[in-house]
Amino acid sequence: MRRLFSTWIVLAVLFLGVAAPAGAASMLADLENALMCKCKDKCGKVLINCTCDTSNKTRADFQKLLDSGLTVQQIVQQQVALHGETILSAPTKIGFNLTAWVTPFAAILVGGYGVRRILNAWIRGKKAGTPASGEKSPDPQEPISSNYSRRLQEELDKLEI
Repeated sequence: MRRLFSTWIVLAVLFLGVAAPAGAASMLADLENALMCKCKDKCGKVLINCTCDTSNKTRADFQKLLDSGLTVQQIVQQQVALHGETILSAPTKIGFNLTAWVTPFAAILVGGYGVRRILNAWIRGKKAGTPASGEKSPDPQEPISSNYSRRLQEELDKLEI
């Protein structure tokens, strides 16, 4: 029984020893996804995708901060305080930055509504009997009354004299 208990303790220690670095790597990856690279050539890449020397130094600094016990959120807040909101890879979802999240969806909805209105007007026009492009439109005054025909003939006769 004692041997079984010892085996479980050894396995637990090994598991925690392996899981802790994996958790730290995951936290570093989360941090790298949340922040932009701040190199001097302004590459504009998310830190996890950047390969410059500055990003390697930044990763090492972040790893030290994570090892010291700071959380990802605390490090992100620290970087925002140091560099401003431009260091974030995505805008925050509060205040004016909320428009960056809402505007694309609103534009899609408004555009879809506009296309629907145009298509409905186009279909309604075809149903009303308007000719398609290239077709000759019927003359609305085609059946001329006999009074107009007689008057037209009289006017033409006066001109011939």
